[in-house]
Amino acid sequence: MKKVLILMLALTGLFACKKGMQDFRNAKPLSATDVSTYDFLKQQGGLYDTLLLLIDRANLADTLKSENVTFFVPQDNSIQAAIRNLNYTRQRLGDNNNWTLDSVPVKVWDSLLRRYILRGNVTADSLRYADGSNLVSLYGREMNGKTVRTNASGVVGAGTTVLQYSDKNESRFTRDWSQAYTQNVDIKTKNGIVHILEERHVFGFTSLAGMAYPKSLEPAQGPYLGYPLEIPGIVNAADYDEGPTGIAYRVSNSNGNKAYRQDGPGTETCSTGDTQVSPGGLYNVGWTSDGDWLRYTVTIKEAGDYKVEIRTAGGGDGIIYLTVDDNQRVSEDIPTPSTGGWQTWRSNFGTCTLPEGKHLLYVQIKRANLNLHRLIFTKL
Repeated sequence: MKKVLILMLALTGLFACKKGMQDFRNAKPLSATDVSTYDFLKQQGGLYDTLLLLIDRANLADTLKSENVTFFVPQDNSIQAAIRNLNYTRQRLGDNNNWTLDSVPVKVWDSLLRRYILRGNVTADSLRYADGSNLVSLYGREMNGKTVRTNASGVVGAGTTVLQYSDKNESRFTRDWSQAYTQNVDIKTKNGIVHILEERHVFGFTSLAGMAYPKSLEPAQGPYLGYPLEIPGIVNAADYDEGPTGIAYRVSNSNGNKAYRQDGPGTETCSTGDTQVSPGGLYNVGWTSDGDWLRYTVTIKEAGDYKVEIRTAGGGDGIIYLTVDDNQRVSEDIPTPSTGGWQTWRSNFGTCTLPEGKHLLYVQIKRANLNLHRLIFTKL
């Protein structure tokens, strides 16, 4: 009986050891190496050549050679994916020449690399908390590390355990965080701990494009519907261009209803609205003030004189006129008399002279007291 008990304990210990070895996903488990973190990466047969190049440029080699640090290592493919995404963003915004590693300022590489480096030894076992552990990177950026279970065979949480390393993006809400997951963990080097991130991680989390190419952070600008409005035709007032105040519109009162759009101008359901041109036709712009204006990207089929019908409602007399591009006035003042109610609509007529092609059309509200539904342009 005693021998049987000893055998059972031995088998239990054997399986416990196996579970411990497989608890974290390690393609090739490596418990320790007698070289520095930097030299360990250099010994990996060229797998980290791009990463090491950036480490050298950012003057972080000495940190990874001699200081006690934990490094969540991004792979070279992660860096290449980030550059591809950056170039896609540039092309989308009209800058077609591709950038390389050399195009990105060194200070950007330095700042982003430091997000992956922590002081001291941070092992996988130290991150076994339900909400993870809040960590601080070299530049003091708040990160988070925790253990999570992967899925396997169609079962949620039935797979191996990995580390989830998150950039908190200066938010306490997890929905705002950007995550990366490990491929190998707990490689002990002479001066710290190494965790290898998965190949599919994109270097910099979500920050490279914004830091290297600030234009990508600017508010979207251009036609709200994604294409220019056509003249002759109908221009619905609520389809003013997308963009910040001073670019796509200027309004003094931004406290109106937001039935259609969530930015500055107020919008509400129009009693005579329709969708014959766009969903914006169901709404009107209101809460106007003297000096307000709205911008529209338009394509004018033919240069010349046009009749313009402006649909307005309001409790007082107003005035509207039109300009294009750099404040070039293309119409006289067009009066918009009171209709006796904010949803009692009438047509006001004027003429304008428009150039051919793609232009920016501005509806200038010289005197308010009006709601604006649409403008209808007809070639004379």
